[in-house]
Amino acid sequence: MARLFLAILIISMAATTPPAQAQAPTNWAKRLNPGPDTVTNLQFYFHDIPSGTNPTAVEVVQPVATASDSNPFFGSVVLVDDPLTETADVGSKLVGRAQGMYTASSRNEAAIFMSMSFGFVDGPYDGSSLSVMGNNLYGNPTREVPVSGGTGIFRMARGYAVLRSVAVNSTSGYVVVNYNVTVYTPAAAGAY
Repeated sequence: MARLFLAILIISMAATTPPAQAQAPTNWAKRLNPGPDTVTNLQFYFHDIPSGTNPTAVEVVQPVATASDSNPFFGSVVLVDDPLTETADVGSKLVGRAQGMYTASSRNEAAIFMSMSFGFVDGPYDGSSLSVMGNNLYGNPTREVPVSGGTGIFRMARGYAVLRSVAVNSTSGYVVVNYNVTVYTPAAAGAY
């Protein structure tokens, strides 16, 4: 009988105990109400230079394409440390560098999978970066890739980049791409 009473007492106490989320907040964690996101638009030019005396893009894995592939670059992997500039002229003001890699990811279409960090070196964005990771259908005149994160001013960023090729040299492989980037950053993320 004592055991039954104890079981009923424990069940009734559990039923009257408020759920954990209704308890008072602790001193080490605060629930923030940051308000709207900060929206930033960036426009710059990406210069991919795979040849010459000072290349910024280096192929580290050769293509494995077969006769049935319509993309002869399929399987190649390229590491980059490409300049990001204010205008399409590679000699214009340097605003950052794109560092990372891309790989020819489709056997049948002009597509690369990009995984890069755009580290900025100018103005209030100096020391901040954006991460871009996704499929780039470079055969299309306009395409879109996701912004998957960031650091500094862009901590916890999300967004997208619209890309347009503005110059392509088929002999040297040199490519200039205009990036129009829209970034949403939570107001609570703040700078470091």
